[in-house]
Amino acid sequence: MTNKHPVEIDGATGAVETLTPQKGQRYRCKLDSLGDVKSEMAKLYREARSGVIDVQDSTKLVWVLQAVAKVIEGSDLEKRIEILEGKK
Repeated sequence: MTNKHPVEIDGATGAVETLTPQKGQRYRCKLDSLGDVKSEMAKLYREARSGVIDVQDSTKLVWVLQAVAKVIEGSDLEKRIEILEGKK
């Protein structure tokens, strides 16, 4: 089994936790739908609440994700309008 991100193994429980990429490493996540954006926002919230990332950094990233969500919404509406206009 391969993992693209470094992991940490808890010595007491043996649980494997994927570590967030370090600065300078590229982070990839799927952001093709509002559901994908929602999942990423929830992940940022949990990481900020757990102290994994700084709350201020989380806030900035969520702001960017909100912009991505607006673009997805606009794109979806545009497609729907094109379909409706094409049917007339």
